[in-house]
Amino acid sequence: MEKVLDRSEVKKENQWDLERIYQNVDYWQEDYDKCKSLLDELLDLKEHFLDDSKHFKDFILLDDKLERLLEKVYVYASLKNNEDLTNPQYQELIGKSLNLYQEIGEKTNFVRPAILKEDKNKILGFIDEEKELEPFRYTIMTLLRYKDHSLSEKEEKIISAYATVLDSASKTFDMLRGADMRFGNILDEEGREVELTESSYSIFLRSHDRNVRKNAFLQLYKVYEGFKNTLNSTLEAVVNNHSTTARLRNFNSSLELGLFGDNIPTTLYKNLIDSVHNHLDSLYKYYDIKKKLLGVDEYHLYDVYVSVVPGINKKYSFEEGRDLVINALSVLGDDYINILKTAFTDGWIDRYPNRGKSSGAFSSGSYDTLPYVLLNYTETYNDVSTLAHELGHSMHTYLSNQNNDYVNARYSIFLAEIASTVNELLFSYYMEKHSTDKKEKLAILNERLDLFKATIYRQVMFGEFELFIHEEVDKGNILIADKLSDYYYELNKTYFGDGVSVDREIRYEWLRIPHFYSPFYVYKYATGLSIASYIVKNILDGTEGFTDKYLEFLKSGGSDDPLEILKVIDVDLSDTKVFDDALEMFDDTINSFINSKD
Repeated sequence: MEKVLDRSEVKKENQWDLERIYQNVDYWQEDYDKCKSLLDELLDLKEHFLDDSKHFKDFILLDDKLERLLEKVYVYASLKNNEDLTNPQYQELIGKSLNLYQEIGEKTNFVRPAILKEDKNKILGFIDEEKELEPFRYTIMTLLRYKDHSLSEKEEKIISAYATVLDSASKTFDMLRGADMRFGNILDEEGREVELTESSYSIFLRSHDRNVRKNAFLQLYKVYEGFKNTLNSTLEAVVNNHSTTARLRNFNSSLELGLFGDNIPTTLYKNLIDSVHNHLDSLYKYYDIKKKLLGVDEYHLYDVYVSVVPGINKKYSFEEGRDLVINALSVLGDDYINILKTAFTDGWIDRYPNRGKSSGAFSSGSYDTLPYVLLNYTETYNDVSTLAHELGHSMHTYLSNQNNDYVNARYSIFLAEIASTVNELLFSYYMEKHSTDKKEKLAILNERLDLFKATIYRQVMFGEFELFIHEEVDKGNILIADKLSDYYYELNKTYFGDGVSVDREIRYEWLRIPHFYSPFYVYKYATGLSIASYIVKNILDGTEGFTDKYLEFLKSGGSDDPLEILKVIDVDLSDTKVFDDALEMFDDTINSFINSKD
């Protein structure tokens, strides 16, 4: 595992099998060209597609066929590119795919406003008259929800034309943070002078040398403070854009617009914040334990990310990791496991690092491909956990595709992290239960605690700040850097409590959070883990019939609104119960950690 191989040196059994999509690039090119032909056919139907039910049916079915093929074409190009980012042929494939997506999007952007312009009963009547349109009922009903929030055709064209201009603030932020900002040098653990970057910062914060993490913390935020007015301006542009859109489209608030796509009530967002506030004592207890284990008089924000227990040094071969994951997930039943096993035998997984391969891990596929998994497996505990996590995504996709028409198979982002996190938690609990080594068990519990802290508490803190800045702009107030920094500082004091020294420099952390440029997204991380916690508790408690309900949830895809699909597993997010239960699981894990430590 020490030598990084060229892609050509990687054994076939360690690669995903993309030949199941296309045997070679020539076959890919045929479908690429076919997409262009289907687009021409679709545009030929443009003038009359709303004349009657038959014309509407022909158009919708052809549009569906084009989208489905385009997705397959793109996924193949993307996966080939990710297996070797240096290969010019694959760079060309992904470039052509993205250009094709853009071309089709631009030439078919008339569809949505044209449908919304029509009488709702006319469109629904088309579905009633044409049996083949029935699978599209939910998708079309979802589109029609926007009818009261749509503008005239001329106004929609103007907004569409300005989309690129309005997105420029996000691009400016990305370029400034990723390319132009310089953070200088610091001394590492060996006393060597090394460059501080956004990437290396997270590594330095985990250093066991306190001076290293302190210096990295102070130096990074000193630079951000120097850019506070510029970065305040880029964020304000994004928030103003969102607020203006909400107002023009007749939404009551920016928050309502942000949640409208998933048909989520604004009360859910605020319930989530309330639940976290009601369980901050558990977070304070977590930080108190870390402070004692670090043996410091004052526990600072630059101490938060350093591990307080030894890591798991044990190595797990891929085969050992596979067996652990299968055993951990066996509680989901034979049907689930039998499908899961094929992931290891039928070419779903690209296992090891190779030169030029994309870093990290992900699950990706289309309706007409396998739900592939990219790994960079190096035999660590985290690699095995990542394997379980990504297979959760892939199994969700597989079961969704197998049980739905194409149009209803793609599930909402609101639901996307649930199945993966269920697998990750089941693996964590399995490893905790079967560990015979005290240090290993502490490390497992510590990983779980960090997951809850990062995914619920931290993301909800971000969500609370995000709500504040959008409400300020909705009220007509100007976003001022110092005022936002003051608010963010007080918010940190609330979330960290009196037992943590909340350093002044954290006032500027909001300036570097990229998710704030995608309004009202981060709360989905917290809801996903909360729902996953509920599922895992019921599975491990052996709640009668619950595993079958969970599998039905995985099979539901995107056939209904997320909150309706969650009713399959008896999840009701109209109150705080699911969020409260998740945070009680966090507290239970703290207690297990304390008991294992003693």
